Amino acid sequence: MKILITGVSGMLGSNLQKVLSEDNCVFSTGNSNFPEEPENYMAFDLKSNSYDKLIKWSNPDLIILSGALTNGNYCNENPTEAMDVNGLSVSKFINATDNKVKIIYISTDAVFSSKTHLAKENDCVSPESVYGKSKELGEFFLNQSHREFCIIRTTIVGLNTNSRKTSFLEWIVNSAKNNEAINLFNDVTFTPISIWDFTEEIKHLISLENLPKETLHIAGNEIVTKYEFGDQLLKNLQIDRTSIRKGSITEFKDRAKRCTDQTLNVDYYQGKFNRTLPNIKKTITSIKHHYHEAHKIR
Repeated sequence: MKILITGVSGMLGSNLQKVLSEDNCVFSTGNSNFPEEPENYMAFDLKSNSYDKLIKWSNPDLIILSGALTNGNYCNENPTEAMDVNGLSVSKFINATDNKVKIIYISTDAVFSSKTHLAKENDCVSPESVYGKSKELGEFFLNQSHREFCIIRTTIVGLNTNSRKTSFLEWIVNSAKNNEAINLFNDVTFTPISIWDFTEEIKHLISLENLPKETLHIAGNEIVTKYEFGDQLLKNLQIDRTSIRKGSITEFKDRAKRCTDQTLNVDYYQGKFNRTLPNIKKTITSIKHHYHEAHKIR
């Protein structure tokens, strides 16, 4: 299968490219060139008015849209760009390809409000942030299309291949190593899944005879606070935890609005596809393995 993956200069996209290239012909794109870029890579601006060059170059059977502006503050300050990159780009991909090209769109828990606990696939969306609204727009375009597609909402954590970028996880680790104060919200809950476990679920879905044309929640199956996640992460990596403290989202009035409940219900996905998604222990173990591998720790 020929697959085009967007966002390969980012954390999730780079891992999707690495794993899916084992059994497929993968073309990839990102918003810039970077030292670790893979073969068959093209830097491409999703704000472009024409996608013809990208589609002609890759000629995909499947497109995985993992590229996005995910920084909430940046999206809040640049709403037009966020809507273009995260939302309108989906419409552009639909218009640039014929209906036989399948699409997987990576969406987010941010399409829900803080009032929705363990959000289910059919719960009403009500985003509280520009980022969430931009991803809701992308979902809208796919739901109005006449093609085989799958929308996947998730909450991922992991490491970057691109040395120019730093993830939430890497920020925690680097700050702790440098003995810098870390305020982690103890009043914000989420259901994190590592990019490596998440990629295995994508691999499973594309191996099916037919791509499920529906919205799915693929995340961790255990709820933790941001503080609990950071504390368990550093403990398992055997990094000193004295620099982290329990913080509150209410202390950061100048930041873009974020949901306090970012949890996703994964029961439907696990039941329908007979899959077992990871609890926090397995997620941390996965991170530990790949962190040690990346840093050659034995």
